[in-house]
Amino acid sequence: MCMRCGAIIPGMGTYCPSCGALKPSLSSQPDGRFGPSTAPPPSHLLRMQYYQRVRRSTLPWRRFGRAASAAFMLTFAAYLAVCLGVLIIGVDIVAPEIGNHSYSLHIALVALIPIVTISGAALEAWYIFLVCAILASAGWLVLKSARKFLNEITMRGTPRDHSPFFDMCALMFAVLFINTVIVLLLMAMGDEPVAPTESMADWELLFLLANASVWEELIVRVLLLGLPLIVVDQARGMEARKPHKYVFGGGIKIMWGETALVIISSLVFGFAHFEAWGLWKIFPASIAGVAFGYMFLKHGLPAAVMLHFSFDYLSTPLVVFDASFAVQMIVAIGILLWVGLGFFFTIYFSIRIAEFLSGRLFFEGEKPTQVAVTAAAMPPAVVSLGGYTRSDSLGQIPEHSPQQSHEEERTRRTSAAGFFVCSFCGSTSARLDGERGLVCLGCGRSYK
Repeated sequence: MCMRCGAIIPGMGTYCPSCGALKPSLSSQPDGRFGPSTAPPPSHLLRMQYYQRVRRSTLPWRRFGRAASAAFMLTFAAYLAVCLGVLIIGVDIVAPEIGNHSYSLHIALVALIPIVTISGAALEAWYIFLVCAILASAGWLVLKSARKFLNEITMRGTPRDHSPFFDMCALMFAVLFINTVIVLLLMAMGDEPVAPTESMADWELLFLLANASVWEELIVRVLLLGLPLIVVDQARGMEARKPHKYVFGGGIKIMWGETALVIISSLVFGFAHFEAWGLWKIFPASIAGVAFGYMFLKHGLPAAVMLHFSFDYLSTPLVVFDASFAVQMIVAIGILLWVGLGFFFTIYFSIRIAEFLSGRLFFEGEKPTQVAVTAAAMPPAVVSLGGYTRSDSLGQIPEHSPQQSHEEERTRRTSAAGFFVCSFCGSTSARLDGERGLVCLGCGRSYK
């Protein structure tokens, strides 16, 4: 958080996207000098002029909608706990049978390619590993989501910064809605989709779905999304992330390179379902792959595993326990309500995609305003130019119209400071493009 204006500085940013101040963690070195450079600053550095923006509280309807959605997600949390119970109880169903069979692990390169076949005790150990991995992911999800989700359900959450569980449920409902629409369209055209899992024994179904939840995330999200990011980061000239980020994901800012990898890995994931499910499954599986990739980048591999598990084990409680008609109706009504909420989340994510493509933020609950702040009341400004940093006192705040747009404010502030500051990611590196104007090297957004 910026110590000057209170704005949130992105994790990869160096400067505050609101006022241009240096990130607090970089503002002071052990020797007392400002910034990472020890060379003396050039004398021609410009004085930074400062505008303060007063944040309005988030629009009430957005806070209420987020809290209401979070409250309704508790119904899915209860059902997910039942699915995890089926996973645990299923060990007694799967273990006695699986040792007498063999299974081939595949990697996905458009088609499924077998790499190793395991059987006997090794297959039993693999299944136990799958169960432990899913349960560990569920525990991680609870620990990482508890505080943020409590804030969301009590209308204290931060806009655009959701807990892993909230994002998981939102994507789950949205993809359920899209899948339902696809299935209804196919049925309307006389082509009823058929699932290969309908004729499987209970032990085989439980094993295959658990294997898909973990193994498919390893071979698609890690091998086709996480590890290729090493090449993308090198091509962009970025400093390499910590090694575990490429394997476990989480906290990765989604830019154009990450988006391309998500789309490619999702298409591979979709086409890998063709052999067993048929042509109709490619598109819905690809959409689900985009959701898994988003969870992997933003929250990490355990979040992607839990979202995958939520889809695959959605119907297992009814199948394994031969639920009564009343229980089946209750579950069916719950799924219909989740699908209905998925309609609104589909619109929400469509808006977020439009924001990403356009580089603009919609429905913001804040606007720039002028406030009376004296230079003496503010800490010294830190400006950067040509790789050097220096501390400088604030000049007199120039006149600023309350009606001035955020983009105009950013342009004036940038020119006054003498260096580029991206208003989205806080990066200070840009290149000049003949058609797009200044292009931020951090997030790729353009400023004409």
